[in-house]
Amino acid sequence: MGRCRKGRRTARMDDLTDDDTMSIASTVSSSDYNNGPEVEGEFDESTLMDQYVEALYQKRASMREAGLKGLIDAFTSAVLTDFAEDQCETLANRFINSIKVGSGSEIAQGARALGLLAFTAGAGSSAQQILTDATPHLWKVARVGNSPAARSSCLETLGLLAFIGASDLGATEATMETLWSIVNHTHSSEDQKTGINFPPSSARVSALMAWSLLLSTVDPRRVSSSHLQSSVSVLSGLLKNEDLAVRTAAGESIALLYEMTNSLGSAEDVEDTVDDLVPPVSTSINPRVATGARATISEDEVVEQMKTLSVHAGGKGQPKKERAVQRSSFRELLAAIEDGVAPQVSVKLPAGNALKFNSWTEIIQLNVIRRFLGEGFQTHMQGNPLLHEIFDFVPQAEKRKTLSTKEKRMLQSPNSIVSKARTEVMNRRRQNSRVQKMGGFSANGHDSD
Repeated sequence: MGRCRKGRRTARMDDLTDDDTMSIASTVSSSDYNNGPEVEGEFDESTLMDQYVEALYQKRASMREAGLKGLIDAFTSAVLTDFAEDQCETLANRFINSIKVGSGSEIAQGARALGLLAFTAGAGSSAQQILTDATPHLWKVARVGNSPAARSSCLETLGLLAFIGASDLGATEATMETLWSIVNHTHSSEDQKTGINFPPSSARVSALMAWSLLLSTVDPRRVSSSHLQSSVSVLSGLLKNEDLAVRTAAGESIALLYEMTNSLGSAEDVEDTVDDLVPPVSTSINPRVATGARATISEDEVVEQMKTLSVHAGGKGQPKKERAVQRSSFRELLAAIEDGVAPQVSVKLPAGNALKFNSWTEIIQLNVIRRFLGEGFQTHMQGNPLLHEIFDFVPQAEKRKTLSTKEKRMLQSPNSIVSKARTEVMNRRRQNSRVQKMGGFSANGHDSD
């Protein structure tokens, strides 16, 4: 995509003090943002979108959050490539500011908006710069934040920014190691020294999914047997977690690892592998694990765990529907490990388009991106060049809407609205014609000359 260009107001706004920004939207109250018109189709960049951007400069948190919400809705309801490129630097700076100074809700929205901006601007220098600027702030929240929603959102966005904007394998691996430290974090006396808060289940799931997303982009030849063993030992422990989402995310990561190593074929293919793609854990996080306290686990043990979860759903007080979902999911994961078979997934899109997936690499990319885009997934799949490149997808043109049988019958019926309107027009023409023949009056009702 094109180079990130500074928005029209960037220079002007960056020179303002906090007091100055209070007067920028003095004529617009917070209710104007909360109750503004819904953003659909074409956007008037000079009015509503500009108001959302202006709101990001306000001291009042509710105003900034309203602006973030408006921009998130806009970015999910349409592919605003030109707007994203034109305002890229301005928007990235303001979204990062919300992550730095906001409460939990604002941080979560700021992180999500940042990811949507990267998705819209596309791969290239824009995404690379966003990744560089945002990483330290996203990581700080993910590591020591108090809000589970904010931590989860920052971890998701961190993975997606690296997926889109990492310039080389080194940058990808650095982000993977960061995410892995959350995946593998356990309670330790070092927590108080490092200031790290124990990650809630939602944050661990986000870190796992983001880590797997980045792993799916790595050449399988770099995934050595030692890396597989160290990673699976950690993931196997997470299969015992009480949270279904944690168990499922861990199982999908294991399936991806086995798919990648099974694709190598023979020992000769792995001669040039790198053993330290993702270290089991950073020594700065938990020295006990790094020194080998965690026991290794065999493939047979992993298979047995999968078999148990495919038959008996764990978790305290788990609803019957969730237990059924888990059994189905782990039967698919078990097939991937034992037989190397991935489930067949098909996604219907507008205009008769469809996406088909038959590998865990593709399925994990689909799941993470679809989860992040939410309601905007269909729109971006149809019109976003970045997603077309990721999924090797060329959308068909939108089909013209054809009339239904009922609509055709209404048009043909003598009692239809169209038929009545046509009759009224013909009657007026006949009346005007008679008046003109009489010569007494014109069609306008005035005396003729």
